[in-house]
Amino acid sequence: MWNRSKREEEPQLRQAPQEPAREAIPTSTYPTRRVEEATTRAAAVIGKTIMVQGTISGKEDLLVDGRLDGDIDLPENRLTVGPGGHIEGRIRAREIVIHGVVQGNLEASERVEIRKNAKVIGDLKACRPVIEDEAYFKGNVETIRVDPPKQAKPAPTPAPAPATVPPAPVIVPPPPESRRG
Repeated sequence: MWNRSKREEEPQLRQAPQEPAREAIPTSTYPTRRVEEATTRAAAVIGKTIMVQGTISGKEDLLVDGRLDGDIDLPENRLTVGPGGHIEGRIRAREIVIHGVVQGNLEASERVEIRKNAKVIGDLKACRPVIEDEAYFKGNVETIRVDPPKQAKPAPTPAPAPATVPPAPVIVPPPPESRRG
């Protein structure tokens, strides 16, 4: 007690048992977002409490999470209908992704994705239509076939001329001789 050091006087702290060293997990094994889901640029947003009546057209991506009664025309861009989105009208865009509700025809120059728990009533026309399990879809699907560029046809080689047969000689009978008496 007289020669004890300060360390011995302090109560011993309980230490958790040492865990064995873990091996590092390479980052390539972690789940990553797909490239299609990554947003490379900001999109215009119609929020949850916004209600729009009329036609929307433009040249930028659009996210609709509110209510829209009217047509949407974004021929060069992507339209995303969020889980709270509700659209009644025709949609034309390069790419359409639906998580919410759409009542109207869809036309995309590239692809249409109807995600899980989405509801679509109307015809769909796209190069690559995707309808996930548990999505509701009622309508017709038309897949657009994009033909590869046509290659120029090679010039036709002239067919050899058929052998010509000289015409058969025409035999003309001699004129009848007149008989005189």
